[in-house]
Formats: sequence, structure tokens, C-alpha cells
Amino acid sequence: MNATPIRVEIDRERCIGSGVCTFQAPGSFDVGDDAKVRWIEGGSDSPEAIRAAVENCPTRALRLVEEKERPR
Repeated sequence: MNATPIRVEIDRERCIGSGVCTFQAPGSFDVGDDAKVRWIEGGSDSPEAIRAAVENCPTRALRLVEEKERPR
């Protein structure tokens, strides 16, 4: 796959632990005992699934960061 590597930034203050992201991309997100989402580095989901999870977050606690955006 030649997709641009991506990662997700999480605003844990905004996260309500709804689990929408874990439904959309279960191999890339997990909700911990504190009911806050965690990003699984190197997760197994497609970029499309991760984007869907980010776009469907009800509190906009997730932000997609493509590797080309990262500061050097």
C-alpha cells in the first residue's frame, strides 16, 4: 500500500469515550479504563477507516495528522 503514513492527535479533554472511533477503526483506537481514547501506533486499520473514525468523532477530539504535516 502506498498510502501516506498517518497518525492521530487526541484531545483527551474533549474525549467522552463514545467508542465511535473504536467501532470505525478497532485496530487503531482503544478506549482505556479511564474512558478516554488511545491511539494504537502502527495499528492495523486502513487510512480510510482511520479517516472515518476521525470524521465521525462526536466531540471532534481526534485530528488526523499526515506525516508530511509533521514539523522536522
